[in-house]
Amino acid sequence: MRGETSEGHELEPVLLADGVTFVLPEAVLTDPAHAERHELLATFPTRDVAAGEYPPPDET
Repeated sequence: MRGETSEGHELEPVLLADGVTFVLPEAVLTDPAHAERHELLATFPTRDVAAGEYPPPDET
């Protein structure tokens, strides 16, 4: 579910530290910039993501 949704706006899912799960902020479900994907995004499960689930920051 990566890619441009409207000019200048794109979805960039984040891979969690488990190496399997991708997440997006819940705000994309109501953001007008992503309106063309709202129907599809609404079919995906939602849950709270703990800070420890994110990968460590890139050290580059």
